[in-house]
Amino acid sequence: MTNIKTKVFEEFFDQFQPRQYKQGEMLIRADDEPQGIFCLTKGYVRQYTLSKTGMELTLHILQPTSFFPKVWAINGTPNVYNFEALTRVEVGRAPRDQVVGFIKDKPELIFALMSDLLKDYAESLTRIEHLVFSDAYRRVISILLYIAKHFGEQSGNTVMIKHHFTHQDIATLVGIARETASIELQKLSHKNLIHFVDHGMEFHDIQKLEAELLASKSVTDR
Repeated sequence: MTNIKTKVFEEFFDQFQPRQYKQGEMLIRADDEPQGIFCLTKGYVRQYTLSKTGMELTLHILQPTSFFPKVWAINGTPNVYNFEALTRVEVGRAPRDQVVGFIKDKPELIFALMSDLLKDYAESLTRIEHLVFSDAYRRVISILLYIAKHFGEQSGNTVMIKHHFTHQDIATLVGIARETASIELQKLSHKNLIHFVDHGMEFHDIQKLEAELLASKSVTDR
């Protein structure tokens, strides 16, 4: 998020009592009327949907400082997604009409929101492309690059992911079975493209992982 949006939203939500949720707790259930607009200030929240057969697909992982559900907040479209605490989280929650009224007369804030929405939209298009056209190996690589970009901490040439993304988490992010995700992660580990340290992950050369995605694409497209 942009600095202006982070500062403005945090100042606005400071007037409301912060709420804490444990890992795995549901903040909003699909098809339920949200009790307000949430502002995430600590931790990560998973936005996901369920297929008719009960298979989960994680659509987005929200990180501080962001607010949700965006579509319902702006135009009142019914929320059809689940929002679950991926870690321990802290949020503010405000009535929708107050948040919308607060945003309306702040053009810089609106521009910042639009910029982030367009960025999310572009990333969503890339993820859809991989979900439709890529095999499981490329899907897993693409989501690891997404995780590295949004949750990684740079230390020299190494990108460290301290949050414990399970094989099931990876699977729900790319729409494959957990067993399949485990097989593809093992392939990448054997190639030294990913290293598992304690409960986290490390990428010692993110450019090699990016090159592997392009190389595997050229092979499958022949």
